[in-house]
Amino acid sequence: MDYGDWTENSRGTYNKWDGVARSTIQVYPGAWTAVLVSLDNVGTWNLRSEDLDSWYLGQETYISVVNPEGTNKTELPVPDNALYCGLLKDMQKPQTPHAQGEKSSSSLRSSLVSTVMLFLAAFPILLW
Repeated sequence: MDYGDWTENSRGTYNKWDGVARSTIQVYPGAWTAVLVSLDNVGTWNLRSEDLDSWYLGQETYISVVNPEGTNKTELPVPDNALYCGLLKDMQKPQTPHAQGEKSSSSLRSSLVSTVMLFLAAFPILLW
């Protein structure tokens, strides 16, 4: 990690001997971070940014580790919500924004809780 722009000379600053194992890293504003990824299992791996505002800019990639057995039983197909760009942009499937989809289970649950609370509040009045 360093601040400023990454250059070819930056390769000499990588910590390749005692790197810290992490599943999440931070990249600070105006900085860069080099990542060494150990893909120790066959299948498709997803490397992505958790900054959802810039995820669509291509800060996500799928890497396929080939199965030496010559079978695809251990590999899953590319997810339906994968975003394609460049030469593969014609393979892009239509995406549905979350706000336009069906109601989530949490909103249905909150509606049910509100209805039950209203009923419980009105129940003593009905008995009177």
